Amino acid sequence: MTGFEDIHGRDASWTVRDGAAHSRSVRAMFARIARVYDFMNHLLSLNRDRAWRRRVASLLDEETGEILDLCAGTGDLALETMRAGKGRAWVAADFCPEMLAGAVGKRGAERLSLAAADAMALPLRPRSVDAVVVGFGVRNFADVQRGVQEIERVLRPGGQLLVLDFFRDDPDGTRQAKGVASRLRILLNTFVPLVGRLVGRDGSAYRYLSQSMGAFLTPREFAELLQEHGFTEPLIDRQTFGIAHIVGARRKE
Repeated sequence: MTGFEDIHGRDASWTVRDGAAHSRSVRAMFARIARVYDFMNHLLSLNRDRAWRRRVASLLDEETGEILDLCAGTGDLALETMRAGKGRAWVAADFCPEMLAGAVGKRGAERLSLAAADAMALPLRPRSVDAVVVGFGVRNFADVQRGVQEIERVLRPGGQLLVLDFFRDDPDGTRQAKGVASRLRILLNTFVPLVGRLVGRDGSAYRYLSQSMGAFLTPREFAELLQEHGFTEPLIDRQTFGIAHIVGARRKE
């Protein structure tokens, strides 16, 4: 399985019909590509992923204490917040242990608390973290509403949520930006699976990436979903002509 078949057929709540099968498929996919994940991220984004993570870190409050990096992969986003001087304690959580293992040995990783955990049922106390950051993970949730509810549960009142992802399109962009983003996405749809097959040795995993981008929410839709689940002060921050976006909000006080 490529994992993408399980994404089709979501209902209005953005829920995969067979969430358990979807989670197994996506977890297995990331386990297969864990060894090359960082390299492929930098290669396929022409290193723009580094700048996008720095931007996420810059948006965090200066006084942020505990940070949860959800769907942390190999911990790069948590480590970026650490380098930016944001946070005092960091939890990097991912449902794929093979991905988390990739954080070991990175500079600063000894300060991370690594947790093999599913975003649908986080092993954290209510109101226990000041900020949640998610890099390219919400798009893989089996149930986006449930994931947002879990994030809301563990955030303290006034806490921040910042999500960096490849959303479906950029409805608020200028015509020129939309045109550039559209052409780049067409290129990605052909280039990403090819490079994934040649370099990453897994074309199906990187075909999933390009296809899932077209099946996801728009930035505005996701911001509206956050507001429906107890978040305020929505933020949409366009990155690189709208290829990626950062969508943020705060948990109600």
